[in-house]
Amino acid sequence: MTVPPNSSLPDESAERVTALLKALTLKEKISLMSGQDFWSLPPIPRLGIPSLVVSDGPTGLRSTNSEPATVFPVGVAMAASWNDDLAREVGSAIAREAIAYGVDVLLAPAINIQRTPLGGRNFETYSEDPHLAGDIAAAYIEGVQSQGVGTSLKHYAANNQEHERMRGSSNMSQRVLREIYLAAFEKAIRRSNPWTIMSAYNRVNGTYASEHRQLLTDILRDEWGYDGVVVSDWGAAKSTIASVRNGLDLEMPGPGRHYGQPLEHAVATGEVDETDIDVHVRRILKLILRAGLLDNNPKASRAALNTPEHRSLARRAATESMVLLKNKDACLPLKQSQRIAVIGAPAHRPTIQGGGSSQVSPFRIVNPLDAMHETLTGWDFAYAQGIDHEASAPVIDARLLRDEHGEEGLTARYYTDNTFSGDSILVERDWRFFKLGFGNAAQTVEAPDFAVEWTGTFTPERDGTHEFVLSHTCPRVELYLDGTPLIDAATPADTEMLFMFLQMNVSRASRDLEAGRAYPIRIRYSQPVEGAIPGFNVFSVSLRPPAPSFEDAVALAADSDVAVIFAGSGSTSETEGCDRQEMALDAGQTRLIESVASACPKTVVVLNIGAPVEMPWVDKVDAILLSWLPGQEGGYAVTDLLSGKLSPSGKLPVTFPKAYRDNPTWLYYPGGSQADYGEGLFVGYRYYDSADIDPLFPFGHGLTYSHFEIDHLSVPDMAQAGDTVTVSLRLKNVGDCCGQETVQVYVEDCATQETCPIQQLRAFRKVRLEPGEERVLQFELQARAFSWFDTDKNDWSVTPGRYVVHAGFSSRDLHVNAPIELIVKAP
Repeated sequence: MTVPPNSSLPDESAERVTALLKALTLKEKISLMSGQDFWSLPPIPRLGIPSLVVSDGPTGLRSTNSEPATVFPVGVAMAASWNDDLAREVGSAIAREAIAYGVDVLLAPAINIQRTPLGGRNFETYSEDPHLAGDIAAAYIEGVQSQGVGTSLKHYAANNQEHERMRGSSNMSQRVLREIYLAAFEKAIRRSNPWTIMSAYNRVNGTYASEHRQLLTDILRDEWGYDGVVVSDWGAAKSTIASVRNGLDLEMPGPGRHYGQPLEHAVATGEVDETDIDVHVRRILKLILRAGLLDNNPKASRAALNTPEHRSLARRAATESMVLLKNKDACLPLKQSQRIAVIGAPAHRPTIQGGGSSQVSPFRIVNPLDAMHETLTGWDFAYAQGIDHEASAPVIDARLLRDEHGEEGLTARYYTDNTFSGDSILVERDWRFFKLGFGNAAQTVEAPDFAVEWTGTFTPERDGTHEFVLSHTCPRVELYLDGTPLIDAATPADTEMLFMFLQMNVSRASRDLEAGRAYPIRIRYSQPVEGAIPGFNVFSVSLRPPAPSFEDAVALAADSDVAVIFAGSGSTSETEGCDRQEMALDAGQTRLIESVASACPKTVVVLNIGAPVEMPWVDKVDAILLSWLPGQEGGYAVTDLLSGKLSPSGKLPVTFPKAYRDNPTWLYYPGGSQADYGEGLFVGYRYYDSADIDPLFPFGHGLTYSHFEIDHLSVPDMAQAGDTVTVSLRLKNVGDCCGQETVQVYVEDCATQETCPIQQLRAFRKVRLEPGEERVLQFELQARAFSWFDTDKNDWSVTPGRYVVHAGFSSRDLHVNAPIELIVKAP
């Protein structure tokens, strides 16, 4: 039976899929179980089944052609908002931009627990706590899928470090796996039912996640009742028969290495039964149906891109995520009467997102310095960079480039072959020189060779040696400066691995240049047929300029009333594919902060980072604002908070230890190919609180410009084990400005004899109150809030006895508490 795209059967979710499944040949079924290329599934034209398209999306829609989209704050920043309604709005906005680019499934959100502060993708994930991570992820998923776009909850499971991520085994007890590393997945799946789940690269207790029966079938399907598609991370599938039998529905990218022809052979030899194929294909057909692809794309009317509403939402999300860590003697907000020194490269060129597969091409980047000039008219401030804080050469600053019409960027011309012959088929202005896929206008699967030439001028800001770096997957690139070759075929090239699986060629060359002089520049990228991967061309142009003056920055601070230093990890240090080497900031930044703090009466540090850093200077500065990696509108958000237009309201979703050696993973990370999670349940605040070790800033911490009080905590004296417990309290704004505060509820287990953390987050709510306003809040604590995973029973258990409910503003700032006795129900 052939089912046309507009057909409507009585039971859409069953009969329609069944009809399509019966109409498919075995070869067609197997073709649907692996991609046709990097980003899409093969269509079945004779049955009206179009190609389903996927793309990355934790921070915004990452176009596979490096086209621009709105860049929202990174995952850890969204969790720092402690606002699931906001996460839902952001998810909806990203979905509308996905629709505009024809994307059906977003490969997001990333929900893995932040186990070690050195994790390279910590910026992309939410928290060290599964309750917070699960709530924010569920809200994001609900927002995306409300627009008719699917999500892919990732990376399932225990994918907590980049070191050895392709083959390393995350080893832990079943209790630790359930209570810490699966709990966020379970919450998000049960609450929001993401259309797909992405299996991780790593092994879990010795078995690859993409063929792990306990994870993919026993827990995910049989226990949690999940009915969606399990897709491998790109290149994570390791087998044919084990993957099919244990629960992997879809291998990506395509064409399939383990599915495809090997799977056809396995069916032919009887190693895999066609009924097993049908189980997987049924889920994939249901996904296609959910995405509206059989109904003339009914979601198309919701497409939106670069709208004022999305930019405003990105600004609000950045504002709510930023955390005021310290504010001695009300140093912040700044005052218009002050002479303000703005110091540090991130003020002028902030890092708005982390590196890797989630990297989005922004429509624009609003930096704090420009935002100050725009919004703080009449204020007295001046800027000095001070140092170069980048660990390696960053992507070239487009503000140093001008195209043929004098606009920012360069003129790009695309050609349909790799010799630059004939007329160009596309001419456009381009200012984004980090490409994870481009060339769609000139490249096809049938003719994968193409070429691009960028032309214009480059104007240095400072005299001295400039190092240019070209990173590329194709064999031929060239860079001409002032009419002479700087990088060409004769330039030696190193090889590096991108994301641990993609070999890159890296070419470097330096030249002494004169500040203010406009040098003609020409860059060429030529992709031959051999080695071409349509949809995944990678290219970047980076530049290391001469170092700025340290002394000028300190002198500016000495002549000011307050210095605002922007410091950070840089644009190349936090990325997929490698973990950070240490928690410390670059030593030059520490020296700059301490020198400025000694020279200026008041010093504010704005941290442009995605993960905890050590702060040996913490007692020498007056205020610290954590801006995270805040997305494209972050400059406005920083300015709004520094100036007092808005009050900070973010809270830490991760603990900031004083030093890396204080972290519970210090003795166990990285672990080689056998990463033993020796800290067990004691991840993040669970360790610091239980071991009574003072962190630098505790989990849940964050100040405001107002003051709040909690009282009248009401908890039942007694309840039946397994029943929902209702907790209420009063929150009051006793300060003199409007603000938002997040009330956090923790449960202390005094009954269970097994080892338990001293307390665990079980509920939270963010509330906005005017001065003098108060509100009574209620929290429903489900049975899981009092449960632990009993490995002897292989089930969750609630131990009768005494528990204590705590409420406050961080794990170390709990103002009220009350006991409750849980009793066993009578038979």
